[in-house]
Amino acid sequence: MNDPKQVELLFQVIDNENDLTLTDGNGVVLRVSDSYETHYAIKKENIVGKTVYEMEALGIFKPSVTARVLKEKRKVTLMQTNKAGEKILATGVPVFTEDGSIQYVLSFNSIYIADMITIDEQYSKLNELMMEYNSELKKLRLRENFDKELIAKSRSMEHISEVISQIADTDAHVLITGETGVGKSLIAGIIHKSGSRADGPFIDINCGVIPESLIESELFGYERGAFTGASNKGKIGKIELANGGTLFLDEIGGLPLNMQLRFLQATQQRTITRIGGLQTIDVDFRLIAATNHDLKKDVAGGTFREDLFYRLNVIPIHVPPLRERPEDIIPLLVAFLKRFNRQYKRTVAFAPETFDLLRAQSWPGNIRQMENLVERIVITAKQALVKPENLPKDFDPTDIYRNIEARGSLKESMDAYEKLVFLKVYEKNKTSVSVAKALGISQSTAARRLRKHIPDYRENN
Repeated sequence: MNDPKQVELLFQVIDNENDLTLTDGNGVVLRVSDSYETHYAIKKENIVGKTVYEMEALGIFKPSVTARVLKEKRKVTLMQTNKAGEKILATGVPVFTEDGSIQYVLSFNSIYIADMITIDEQYSKLNELMMEYNSELKKLRLRENFDKELIAKSRSMEHISEVISQIADTDAHVLITGETGVGKSLIAGIIHKSGSRADGPFIDINCGVIPESLIESELFGYERGAFTGASNKGKIGKIELANGGTLFLDEIGGLPLNMQLRFLQATQQRTITRIGGLQTIDVDFRLIAATNHDLKKDVAGGTFREDLFYRLNVIPIHVPPLRERPEDIIPLLVAFLKRFNRQYKRTVAFAPETFDLLRAQSWPGNIRQMENLVERIVITAKQALVKPENLPKDFDPTDIYRNIEARGSLKESMDAYEKLVFLKVYEKNKTSVSVAKALGISQSTAARRLRKHIPDYRENN
């Protein structure tokens, strides 16, 4: 650093945050911070040009950290005393030339010993703040994962988000329950991505679709030649593959009873033995299970082990069906539209009355049913704006009638039914006059009801 401009720039940058002294390789003071006058009770003009040895002799500070740096040719930190008897923590840093000699010494003099009494408190507060910041970062990361993969606006789903934020960084076992298609596997993935094992593998296995004769080898793996038809190379099981990460057992209720005990032992002992093997293998994984069964009934019926149920059910998360969280329906529809439009390079949109009709459905197949329907519409739509009459012919809007009984109060139920009637009649007649004739009401009443139930309704008769 031979360029004086570089030295000046360095001094200015560091001086923004510190009380500095800059000397040359002989200990002659070249620059000091403005705050130096306050700390050492001497004018800057009476410092610059003097050596640190002279200043030490005058009692401006003792001992000189710069003098120690020049002597030992290394970074030095020590406690100085100024004329007022105050203790100052000073650090000196050498700046070397290419041939290894000291060209400059920068000394940092900023922390009074009187202030050091509170350093432990400040350190504790800093740790608390860092924990808060880390917690907030985790929540933001969780929220990002949640919003990207599982659109949720309802209070029940917000509660699930809060639970995940509390348990993501733990290794507690999680049991996710809910009807088919509600997004249990998505939530399992979010827990994994939001926790401390995010960099590890996420291994999932559906216990309900693997034949009973193969489930053991899928979970535990096998050594070569372990049984007829076994690979000559052997096979690593899903549990072993999940080492350091997360093992997700979907449809855990489909795990055969004879396998439940062996799996329970693996989760308790954190060890497995491959089929046909003698070596015990240590495994470290976080277990998440999911089911659409009522496992308590399965336990009572003798088809599921009680001890395994309690082993799994440390953190229960129940995902409600779509019919119980209608606030999520429109955001999900919009998200699927965006995804499939992007995937298939289309520009399909839903008319407001189409959104209203779809929102009124009970969606027995939940998110999976909705996802499949929207994908189908985007692929097959002959027009950019999809109205109710453009929905697939096998789509059953009478599902709305079944959903009316879950609307709550009588007024809410009547409003839902009235809305359905006006939507269906308006689809065919298109004007308030025709709607009025069809329903046997006045034109003004028909127009008023249409404005109520169809946000973008404009009379065109």
